[in-house]
Order: sequence, then C-alpha cells, then structure tokens
Amino acid sequence: MIDLSRGCARFRPVLVDFVDRGDVAPETGAALAHLDRCPRCTKAIESTMLTITALRRIGDEAAALAEEPAAEAWPRLRVRIESLRRRPVVMSPLTGIAMSFALVAVLVLPVRFGGSLVGPIATPRPDSAAATSFIDRRIEAAYIAAVRQGSLLAAENPGAVAPTAGSYPRIYPDNYRPTRKEVGGAEPTGRPPEAI
Repeated sequence: MIDLSRGCARFRPVLVDFVDRGDVAPETGAALAHLDRCPRCTKAIESTMLTITALRRIGDEAAALAEEPAAEAWPRLRVRIESLRRRPVVMSPLTGIAMSFALVAVLVLPVRFGGSLVGPIATPRPDSAAATSFIDRRIEAAYIAAVRQGSLLAAENPGAVAPTAGSYPRIYPDNYRPTRKEVGGAEPTGRPPEAI
C-alpha cells in the first residue's frame, strides 16, 4: 500500500543515514520502496552518494599526504601572519564612500547655489551692443545667399556651370583653387598599374 499522507521529507534523512553510514532503521525498507516511486528523491540520493564518495576520497588522500608540520613552524606562521601590513585607512571601503560623497558635493553644490566650477561666468547684458552691426549682418546674409544661388561663382568664372537644384558648389578660401589631375582612358593596357 502506498503511503500518500507523508512527503519525501520524511524519507530523506533515513536514506542519507543509510547511504552514509549504512544504518538500517525501521523505516529504511519504506524509504527504499519510496525511491522506486520517486525520481526526484532518487536523483537527490544519487547526488548525495557522489558527494559522500568524493569527500571520502579527498579525506583519504589528505590523510595519506598529511605530514604534521614541525613544532617550530606554527610560531613562524603566526609571526608571518601578524607581520602582514594592515591595509591603510585611506584604502578602506568606508573612506572610499566618504571621498565619493565629498567629490559629488564639490561638483554639485557650487552649481546648485548659483555658482560654477570655473568661477563667475560673464553673461551679456541686454543693453550692450552686439559685436556686429545690422549692416554687417545684412552683408553676410547677402553673401551666403549669393553663394548658394551660384551667382557669385558665375561672376568670377563665366564658364562655370550653374548648380542644380539641391546641390551647392564647393566654397574655397580666397586665392585657392584645387589642381585637377588628368585621368587617362579606361582601356586596359596589359601592363600592371603604376604608382602615382
């Protein structure tokens, strides 16, 4: 008869004792029968068996290799551990957090209270005159419009082609014209290309 009133938690300690020490308790038979029905408990006990086996092997290897250190080794080890330099207070995590808050305060507080990091900033007054007069701005606007329309280039170079809609001619500085290279025909000559 299958006992459905109790869960897997009841059988696991009994199964671990059976696997680890070989203890046979009154409930061991019911626990082994439970393993036939419960794949989850079977996987858990298999992993427990592997862990116990690995730990026993490690313990056996450590016991075979373990040689008790000499009596004078312990005081020397204690001196080495105690002589290690302590981390300076500047390197502690709390100091780092405090320094971070101080840095944020230095950067944010002057700006928050109306100042700036670089000192006072000169703002233009509304009553001060602009650097360029109204006439200078009109001359500049007329020049830009003439360049965009191409009329300025046509006056300088009568053979120039007027720009098409959406394209603007390149604007070069005064007294500068790029040199153009002549490109030969596209027919293959049978020779490898030469470096220019």
